[in-house]
Amino acid sequence: MQEEHEVKAKRSISGRILFNTDLMMICLAVVFVVLMTRSMKSLTDSVLSDVLPSMTKTASQNLEGNLHMLSDRIFMIGENEAITDPGGSQEGKLSVLENAQSGIEFAWLGLYNAEGSLYLGDEKCPASLKERKLFPLLQETQNMVIDDIFENGDVLELAVGLPIFNTEGELNYYLVGSYNYDILSDVLSSINISANGEAFIVNADGRIMGHRNTDLVREQTDMAEYVGTDVIENKVVSGETGIMTYEYKKDTELISYVPINGTDWYLAIIVPRSDFMGPANDSILLGIYITLGILLVAGIYTVAYASRIKNSLKGVTNRIELLANGDLKTPTKISRTKDETQVLSASLSNTVNSINGYISELSKILSSISEGDFDVSVEGEFHGDFVIMKESLNSIIVSLSQMLMSVQDSSKQVLETAGIVSESAVQVHTGSSEQSSSLMVLTEETKAIEENISEVDNNTRMAGELMEKAKTSMDAGDANMKNLLKAMEDINNNSLEITKVNRILENIAAQTNMLALNASVEASRAGEFGKGFAVVASEVRELAAQSTDSAKHASEVINSSLKAIENGVIYAKQAAESFDDINEVTSKMTDITKRLEESVSVQKESLANMSDQIAQISNVAQRNLDSSYESTTASQKLHKQAEGLQNISGQFRLRRDK
Repeated sequence: MQEEHEVKAKRSISGRILFNTDLMMICLAVVFVVLMTRSMKSLTDSVLSDVLPSMTKTASQNLEGNLHMLSDRIFMIGENEAITDPGGSQEGKLSVLENAQSGIEFAWLGLYNAEGSLYLGDEKCPASLKERKLFPLLQETQNMVIDDIFENGDVLELAVGLPIFNTEGELNYYLVGSYNYDILSDVLSSINISANGEAFIVNADGRIMGHRNTDLVREQTDMAEYVGTDVIENKVVSGETGIMTYEYKKDTELISYVPINGTDWYLAIIVPRSDFMGPANDSILLGIYITLGILLVAGIYTVAYASRIKNSLKGVTNRIELLANGDLKTPTKISRTKDETQVLSASLSNTVNSINGYISELSKILSSISEGDFDVSVEGEFHGDFVIMKESLNSIIVSLSQMLMSVQDSSKQVLETAGIVSESAVQVHTGSSEQSSSLMVLTEETKAIEENISEVDNNTRMAGELMEKAKTSMDAGDANMKNLLKAMEDINNNSLEITKVNRILENIAAQTNMLALNASVEASRAGEFGKGFAVVASEVRELAAQSTDSAKHASEVINSSLKAIENGVIYAKQAAESFDDINEVTSKMTDITKRLEESVSVQKESLANMSDQIAQISNVAQRNLDSSYESTTASQKLHKQAEGLQNISGQFRLRRDK
């Protein structure tokens, strides 16, 4: 709260008034200066737009008058009979030229033939006019022509030419006279509209023919290059009369242009706006100084006036802070300022007194209520929203009295009911205890049965697994026995084949022996030639005898093996039959074990469901036991609280409706 007041104190009303006043004055000053500046610029442009064209026109007329004067002089010389007479002597013509040149102060004066070559004239006359712009214009127009400014040595000259015709209208020659550039310079120097204003004479090509700076004329500088834009040059050489503005080097310049009649020249006058804004700028600066002075005076007056308002409001603010802190007794200081602050302080004083009376009456009533006395009511005259507080508090007193009377009546009934509930709760608790004990015994028995069933189920499952393994082993043994029988049969068949082979070997041995015997007989018949063959036959016979013995021995062994194989086949068949019998018995035992396992599983599942149900019943019974205990305790507490409520409600002094 204190920090909030400190923030408010930093934003004092005097500072705000001073800030707002200064801000308003500054805004007005800025608007005033901007409007004055724009007005001055607009006024200057308006004045120059009115004055500059007429001044340009006047200067153009002066130039036209001077050029006409020059033209008239040429006409006057050209009308001389000595010049126009084609039969006149050259001395007479030259005399006329010399007299005119000395009297009118020509730079030079001469006659030129149709080809532009000098016909008569002094040494100052150029030998030919072919390089001058004047000559083709004379040939084209056959009339008076004013040439562009031409530099002859160090002198700038203005040449004027006139064709001279004979009485039959044929061209005799051209009369050309040159004047000094000062004729134009004097007219341009007389144009003094401003300190930085400039006057230009330009030809149709935009070349500068006249300017106070003669270097521009000597170099025949292009106007577009000089002013930095070709827009102005295009406007000037358009042949129109007018005025325009353009921005040049952060300044606005006005240019007035007009054609010079009788020539292909144009006069343009350029004037910077800043040359005419000096008095206006002084007025603007004076306005700024005056505004600053007014701001200073207004600030001093505003501070004094705001301080008076601040002091008046400070007393009101301090009293409001005391009121916010609960102070209703400190008197309010009334400001005698004869304005809104006096009305504000007086209204605050009345408000504090009224609130003090209201709070005193309400405090008295609330004090009685806090002591248990509800047989009271708010008296006195209340205004505004405090009337609602008065009526609301009286309504609260009536409502509380009625409620407390209902509480007294209800507490008696609750006390009686609590006694009955307490007795019933004790009986329920006793029954729940007995039920819980019985369920605990039943639960323990069920657990024991479930453990036995689980053990039987495990043993049955193990027996089933063992029978499965035995059945698998018997199936494997039966398969092996069948394979053994098949192998014995294959051996028996192979023995029979060996016997056949052995018989064949015996026959081969007998035949070999027979052949050996025949060979011996034939060898003996052969005499000496058959001795070697006899030896071979003898060896063959012995080999045949050995083969016969071996075959007989092999036959005996084979016969013994056949008898043993036949006995093995018989025994193997008997063993296979025994395995079939064992396998059948094992399958039956496996089926019996599976059925037993399924029966045990069903019993185990049923017993598990029974255990769950018993557990749920046990939980319900335990909750009932706990609830009965809590009900017993709560009923006892309710009985005690009902007694306490009866005692408390009896202490209030209530308003009884008459």
